[in-house]
Amino acid sequence: MSVAAMKRARNPEVSRPRLRLSCSVVVEPDGDEFHAYCPAFKGLHVDGGTQDEALANALRAVQVYIESLIRNREPLPVGPDLEVLEREELPHIPEGAFLHHIEFQWPFQNTSGNS
Repeated sequence: MSVAAMKRARNPEVSRPRLRLSCSVVVEPDGDEFHAYCPAFKGLHVDGGTQDEALANALRAVQVYIESLIRNREPLPVGPDLEVLEREELPHIPEGAFLHHIEFQWPFQNTSGNS
């Protein structure tokens, strides 16, 4: 058995393909804190004490959202982010807000990738 085959046998994650996803996150000031939401994922709203914390919370919320879809055998939603790519337009960004793009892969490091 080759070294690569032995590594795959010990760790199946080594050879498992990952799905690359990206989405937009809007982060806006909200009093002394920040509010973040993802237009592509309906109802996904989080907050944070700083812009970076709100963005990190949004990434974790996206992971939980996708894990829930997979567990319930529901499709990924096609949201405004895909329309943005087709029309080459940006989603509406409120005054004072910041637009971020996050990229991530599924399965996440903390999940098995099994549905």
